[in-house]
Amino acid sequence: VACILALSLAWQPAPPGNALGTRRMTWEANESVVSVDACSGDATNHSRRTAMKTLFGTAAACFLPYYSPVMAEDDSPYQYQTRDRNKNKEALIREDYWYYSGKRPPRRLNIDDFPANDPTWNAWGECTKSESTGNSCVYVSLRQRVPAYGKYAFSIQLGADEYAKLGKILRSSSPNWNEAAALVDAGGVDQRMPAPAVDAELKMALFATQMLTSPNFSGVARELLVSRYYVNEYAFSLKEMAKAIDERDAATALGLWEFGKDSWNSYISIINRAISPKVGDKFDAIV
Repeated sequence: VACILALSLAWQPAPPGNALGTRRMTWEANESVVSVDACSGDATNHSRRTAMKTLFGTAAACFLPYYSPVMAEDDSPYQYQTRDRNKNKEALIREDYWYYSGKRPPRRLNIDDFPANDPTWNAWGECTKSESTGNSCVYVSLRQRVPAYGKYAFSIQLGADEYAKLGKILRSSSPNWNEAAALVDAGGVDQRMPAPAVDAELKMALFATQMLTSPNFSGVARELLVSRYYVNEYAFSLKEMAKAIDERDAATALGLWEFGKDSWNSYISIINRAISPKVGDKFDAIV
């Protein structure tokens, strides 16, 4: 009810003295404000395009299901998911599920209880459904998914393989710290390329956008926002793990690795639903 009220009040009359009688859209969440003039296109803090994306994101987040049925038990002593996110300012992708809704998905996603987008109407009319393509309003064609898989899947899988290798090192009684440091190297110094596990971060985000964004739907897909959230969690784990490895803190490094593993597995559980046999092989979970 609160979300419906917020959206209904999203368009406010302009203050007196505005000769054009323009209406201004204001959305406030996570202690940030976006304001844009609907007629002139003048924007405060964000561009007009960003403001419209924010409105769509607000609508998508408002109608997302409550997450309690999807929650998985988390008995880890390292509760990194409860950290202060500082408005996602340091996140790889700021506009994720948490940023729009203020709600935090579970550390480990139970994909069997996670509902796919299934709208009844979109901007062009009523959605149709079939066994082969599913809901027409959110269908992503093979012509879009196949090239995306060919472009990103190899790099993402390589990153996962290297991440699994890192876990074996950290679980050993005497970790090889130099080898571990190389596997989380962010690159950039002396024009070094980042390690495959780090290089996969942005590719995971780009891949999700291609695989989960339908040209038939004007909103932001729930799956896309949640997948971005888990990409951000995975990126956070690698960044903090590099610090722990540098300090030779085995317990913290392993705790962060487990957190990143849960984030990766949650991400691929969403992505795998969009990978049919005609697209390619599904990703395996990291164990």
